[in-house]
Amino acid sequence: MGVVGARISMIVRAQLRVLFVGLAWAFITVTVPTQAEPLRATPGDRAVVEACLKLVDANAEKEAQGKSEDESPGAAGRLAAAAKDAATQRESCIGAITIPCQQERGGASTMGMIDCNTREWAVWDERLNRLYREALKDAPSKLARALRDAQRVWLQWREKRCELPAIDNEGGSIVGPLYTGCMLDATARQALWLEHRG
Repeated sequence: MGVVGARISMIVRAQLRVLFVGLAWAFITVTVPTQAEPLRATPGDRAVVEACLKLVDANAEKEAQGKSEDESPGAAGRLAAAAKDAATQRESCIGAITIPCQQERGGASTMGMIDCNTREWAVWDERLNRLYREALKDAPSKLARALRDAQRVWLQWREKRCELPAIDNEGGSIVGPLYTGCMLDATARQALWLEHRG
């Protein structure tokens, strides 16, 4: 093959790479849900999160009645205390659906991770929306206005924050799982904050 043939081959390979990356990105963006599409939580998934939150609350109540222990100094002491505290922290329930789902057959594939993340995201999104409506319903007008403003800013922050993996990993198949995982985590934390604010 001559210089011209090698050059044409290189151009064709470059064009195929661009085409492949474009198709991969189109596939990921079509399969990753957006907030424009309503997320739908299933009764079974709702029950998993609810059971986890009830267990955390029961653990916290039991711990509150027991004797308090001082944390050992140093990194190992901090990690031991954090592991012990996890049983009483509602944030520990983030992943209650996603982690077992991703351990099932096909759950660790790109589409499997997106599906698992989206299932749990739907539960937390539904919970967040319900808590938000309840908070606004009983709030004095000044507080309702502040809550609305805070929620609007948070929605913008969440979207911008969760779009970062697409920039960091442009064209990569990991973008979909990272985006849905980010949306799940941010939504769950906002729901937990809204439920126990104040």
